[in-house]
Amino acid sequence: MNNASEFIRDFSRPLVRSIIVTSIAAVAGVLILFLLILPLRSRSKGLSKEIETLNLTLSGMKSDIARAAEQELKTAQLKKERDAIFADGSLEPLLGSLAMRAKSILGLIAQQTGFTIDSVKELPSILLRLPTPAAEQLYARQPIEFMGHGSFDEIIAFITETEQKHALVTLSGLVILSQPALPESHKAIITFEWLVKGDRPKATSTVKEKQ
Repeated sequence: MNNASEFIRDFSRPLVRSIIVTSIAAVAGVLILFLLILPLRSRSKGLSKEIETLNLTLSGMKSDIARAAEQELKTAQLKKERDAIFADGSLEPLLGSLAMRAKSILGLIAQQTGFTIDSVKELPSILLRLPTPAAEQLYARQPIEFMGHGSFDEIIAFITETEQKHALVTLSGLVILSQPALPESHKAIITFEWLVKGDRPKATSTVKEKQ
């Protein structure tokens, strides 16, 4: 009986130590789980979301950059087309005469349509409303009067071809007169308005004389 009791006591000591060690390990494991692993896991999920957000932002930035480059190219092309239209539609003097420049431009169209230009006259220019602030380069409307003759179809063809080939040239006046001696040919007075460029006039100061 005494031997059995001693055996049990001897056996229980390692068991108790084992239980204590296991309990400590279990507690340590739980602490590690709650204090280290779970926060790291939560942080990992947070970082994954942040990375996903950054990737979406980066993708959006790349798309914006691509669109910006495309828009820049498109803007440059539109500017080129605009400059071409202005260059074609604006009028600059030829040998000091706007009328001569207009005649040289529309002379080929007159030949193609059969309309005969007899004379060209420059009418007073019409100033455009100044922008605010006023630009250094200004434009005005410049009427040019073409007097000539041709059939009704030739007159209409001359006007139509001019407006189609020169987008900024506008018909502002048309008078057609019959010629009894030439019933198939009519006299026409056609007025086109062109854009003309000019620099902004500089302000001049005036001093009143004392009486």
